[in-house]
Amino acid sequence: MAAMDTLEAARDALELIAGVASCKIGLEPNISPADYPLIRLVPSRLTPGKPYSARTIDTLIYFGAQTATSEGLETVYDALFTLEAAILAEVKTLGGRYIETITDEDRLDAYKLMTVRVELPESTIVTPAPPPP
Repeated sequence: MAAMDTLEAARDALELIAGVASCKIGLEPNISPADYPLIRLVPSRLTPGKPYSARTIDTLIYFGAQTATSEGLETVYDALFTLEAAILAEVKTLGGRYIETITDEDRLDAYKLMTVRVELPESTIVTPAPPPP
């Protein structure tokens, strides 16, 4: 479960970013206005780590804000680029590597989504087994 440990650690770090209303693993279909501004982590591929250790988790980090209640797209972009900077700072703290930002993830009418593509090193956390009964 090292991959899940890594994603949970990233989620826990990203949910502490000021102003984030919700941060979860996975991009669920029933997102509500109360979830915004949001962050969603979606693992897209696991590859061998470097050098020959744990794996690398290619992760899409979706983040978004409402456009319907904004003062215009300029303010939405400003807020999203501020959020992107905070996400990238956390990714760096986690030992991850930034790959790219996709700015046009318009999947929903009243919201603007962007995606950061990163590589996260798989956690080497070993959860101890429970003691025998």
